[in-house]
Amino acid sequence: MIDYPLKTEDYRTLAGAVATFSGITQIDTVFYTLDEQLLKDNAVFSGLDEVQQNINFDALKVYAIFPVTIEHRLWGFIICNSVNVSQQRIYLSRSYLENIFNQLLEPEFNITVSVWDALNTEQLSKIRYFDTFLRASTAEGNQITTQPVKTDRNKYHTTDAEMPATAQAEDDGVSQSIDAAIQYIEKNIRHTISLSTVAQEVFLSPSYLSRIFKKILDVNFIDYVNYRKIAVASEKLALSKLPINYIANQIGFQQTSYFTKIFKQRTGLTPSEYRHQNTSIQKVFTIHRDISWRDNDTVFDVSKRYFQKNVKGTRKM
Repeated sequence: MIDYPLKTEDYRTLAGAVATFSGITQIDTVFYTLDEQLLKDNAVFSGLDEVQQNINFDALKVYAIFPVTIEHRLWGFIICNSVNVSQQRIYLSRSYLENIFNQLLEPEFNITVSVWDALNTEQLSKIRYFDTFLRASTAEGNQITTQPVKTDRNKYHTTDAEMPATAQAEDDGVSQSIDAAIQYIEKNIRHTISLSTVAQEVFLSPSYLSRIFKKILDVNFIDYVNYRKIAVASEKLALSKLPINYIANQIGFQQTSYFTKIFKQRTGLTPSEYRHQNTSIQKVFTIHRDISWRDNDTVFDVSKRYFQKNVKGTRKM
């Protein structure tokens, strides 16, 4: 068995990180090492028998394989299920997985882990051919010796056209990314939210997230965030007597003057004017745009779906 510096507890930590990546991105991911460790579903399976019992390539159908090295030494392979995942998300997964591995291992072992670009179909075919060639040579009694050779990382570059995905899969992947971004925004609406932070959380580049956000929701990222913040503020202004500066701070605005400026841009009223005009309101339903909206939806259509989904006991519309 090939010897690497990691121990069982280190692999358990890595398994947790891989599982977290899978949960956030919704990309089923496993990691197989040449010292016969399989990291899957937040668990570590050791030895070829356990590995074979717990990995099923037939079930994956379409997958991307990323070679992983430690200091130019092949360590193993990350395998991502790429069904219904966009080419861009698979491509970006490499850098995020590499960062995760190095954050966990570099401080402890002073090693650098590299996750290489996914192997394309032709490269996998050549590997199978080479494996057959090696087996045949060994069977004929030839002795095969190897020595470490540094490789050019660019040789393994895979273009988007070579990645295993379909147009429908890409659309599904984009929808999943937008949905994950929206969920993160909703959970953190009371904090300062930046494009780069959300992009990191959903494992996308900021520029790509910005582009698909505008394409799918027909609104700029920062405008969407501000709309949601103003919606939260509007509810608090109408239903509470909290000071305006306190409300501004609660939704991530450090300066009340800037909050007032954004609020008036969105509503046409200052926070004080809005509160004065809506003192009689007793309940507020805020329906924010999501990926289920269609271009031809009316306010009635959107409201009907919202109340059917979220309000129990509501009379059918």
